[in-house]
Amino acid sequence: MGSYDVLVAGGGPSGLQFARELGRRTEHSVGVLEANDELSENDKSTGGTFHQVVDGFDVSEEVVMDSSPEVVFEGPDASARLPIPNHVLDFPAFVEFLGERAASHGVDVLTGVRVLEPIVEDGRVVGVRCRRRRQREEVRADLVVDATGPAGALTRRLGMWDRTRAQRGIGKEFEVEGRFEEDALLFRFDHRYAPGGYAWVFPAGEGAFKIGVCWVDDFYERHARDENTSIDAYIERWIESDSRWSVESIRAVHAGEVISDNSIHRRAGDGIVAVGDSVSSINPLFGEGIRPGMESAEMAADIAIEALRAGDTSREALLGYERRWNREKGASWRRQRIVGELLYDFDAGQQNGFVRRCRSLSEEGAERLQRYELTIGDLFGLYPFRASDLPKLPRLLRHLR
Repeated sequence: MGSYDVLVAGGGPSGLQFARELGRRTEHSVGVLEANDELSENDKSTGGTFHQVVDGFDVSEEVVMDSSPEVVFEGPDASARLPIPNHVLDFPAFVEFLGERAASHGVDVLTGVRVLEPIVEDGRVVGVRCRRRRQREEVRADLVVDATGPAGALTRRLGMWDRTRAQRGIGKEFEVEGRFEEDALLFRFDHRYAPGGYAWVFPAGEGAFKIGVCWVDDFYERHARDENTSIDAYIERWIESDSRWSVESIRAVHAGEVISDNSIHRRAGDGIVAVGDSVSSINPLFGEGIRPGMESAEMAADIAIEALRAGDTSREALLGYERRWNREKGASWRRQRIVGELLYDFDAGQQNGFVRRCRSLSEEGAERLQRYELTIGDLFGLYPFRASDLPKLPRLLRHLR
């Protein structure tokens, strides 16, 4: 496979967006290495997102399965409808679209290539070792980008962030053909269906919808009535319990792991930057990964282009990306993680209280929620405090250090 000026490990949204930007804005040679045989086999996301992705990253309407004008939050016995326009992407078609756009700008998108580890010489990343058709190969580059998602094929080996301090969770979704009567993204906070997490139903075009469950392991263990119940059984329980929908057939299943924290990590090193969930860029409150992953790619690309132009891809030259992420996301992501830990640990009464308080959000407040920019005042207004929450404070305050 030779060598490149820039080598991207991983063909998901963040890696492909980074490659697309470099291809569009520079003459540098860029290669993307994706483990799956087809980009479309990367099918782990719900595809739920907002206008910043579709409009801000010039995403074709052809990969949008459905759009709706509102988001609905539900507790066990309460609901709130918020004016937050949204989109549901056909995720396999979306990553294929990003790959095609990158290739149109001269990027080599190579599939069936699994990145194994970084090549480090004198403390600097100078390429990767990978496996292609059962053969081990080396590919060298002036700049390497880890976009391998939660696997963190490079960041994990380089110790760029401490995974032991992160929370882990799982999510699973059925994409089905059937009847769904709601024209909105629906999120439900209810331990009967999603202990220690939330459940969702998203419209997915005429006669189709997506229904799924996710949870954070720590809170699942605290709220699950029977830890032997499979996540599939929880999804099926929700399908069968609500008359607003019915399932005729399951046409796809999506599942994935989440490793989430406040995202304040080492994002740059000598010869390397990390984007997306290779450094846990996922939003820690609602688990959205597409938008923050692509935003991290855009930030990294801006700095990488400057560094390559100067012929200097040292950590010092690339550090502007890390600083920008921490400046724009750091404090907000810390608050989001605190709120998320409280939300997923609520009892049923607090779940209802949180949802009822969401009804009082102004249109501007709903917009701040959608952008993950809730103020301290917003958070106090939404949170149903109880005396039983006080023992949780030491655990939560560690996120402010």
